[in-house]
Amino acid sequence: MAIDARDVVRRFGTRTVLQQVQLQVARGELLGLIGPNGAGKSTLLRSLIGLVRPDAGEIAVLGFDPRRDALAIRQRCCYLPGETSVYHQMTGRQFLDFALSFYARQQTQLRQQLADGFGLPLQQRVRSYSAGMKQKLALIATLVPDVELYLLDEPDRALDASARFFLRDVLLQQKRAGRTIVLSSHHLSEVENLCDRLEFLVGGRIVPTAEVAAARSRLSQRLRLRLRPGVVLPGTVGTPDHDGDGTLVVDAGQDPLLLLRQLAPGDLLSAEVGMVRLEELYRLLLRDPAEASPR
Repeated sequence: MAIDARDVVRRFGTRTVLQQVQLQVARGELLGLIGPNGAGKSTLLRSLIGLVRPDAGEIAVLGFDPRRDALAIRQRCCYLPGETSVYHQMTGRQFLDFALSFYARQQTQLRQQLADGFGLPLQQRVRSYSAGMKQKLALIATLVPDVELYLLDEPDRALDASARFFLRDVLLQQKRAGRTIVLSSHHLSEVENLCDRLEFLVGGRIVPTAEVAAARSRLSQRLRLRLRPGVVLPGTVGTPDHDGDGTLVVDAGQDPLLLLRQLAPGDLLSAEVGMVRLEELYRLLLRDPAEASPR
């Protein structure tokens, strides 16, 4: 087990940021941590490497307790914080040489691959870099060390689409090499395609598997329809939601096919039944848990 966190609690003053968090990550797994700003994602990642000390609970990372063996963990782990900070007075190359000097083993070929793929002007001083360029520099410094575990807090922050796709390919390459990766991101569709498994952190707690399953079950009963212009849904159907592309989203109850049978031939242009989109699941889990339960 790469990460084993049990009943982790962390408070800041009167505010409880982590509430009885349970998180297990297998070695070689690529885990996506999903949650809104303020849910506790960054606090949890910092707790794993000893930057934040929990008020209660137990954590083991690569077999080490971060409260006693933080240095041992950091020698075997790379952490990319959510707020990237790099030394502006250095050139890009000087910063990489400095940051990577703390690690005994490096992936030299990957360093060149990242430098070429991101196209950074490493001879220029970092103060001249844009936010996206600074993020790329921090990513190189984080991914090149040859370690067992990578904790990436919003690694695609400030990156354009092409850079995000390139980063996804690099992370998959690292996973195939047997490395363990935990990342958080707001680009839900990309996280869904990238990760082996997702965990939802909402209100300082990992949403239990049963609640996620209940939310998925409810969403699987929804229909996404495109109708011929002028066609109106049967009166037995509640008020549908409207997507920006003209698609109607209908909570059809236990048997969505009953609604489809009420439409005349030619009225239905397209239909999507039983598809659970991560964005919809995420929005449902952010609400009161009772709303996510099957009705």
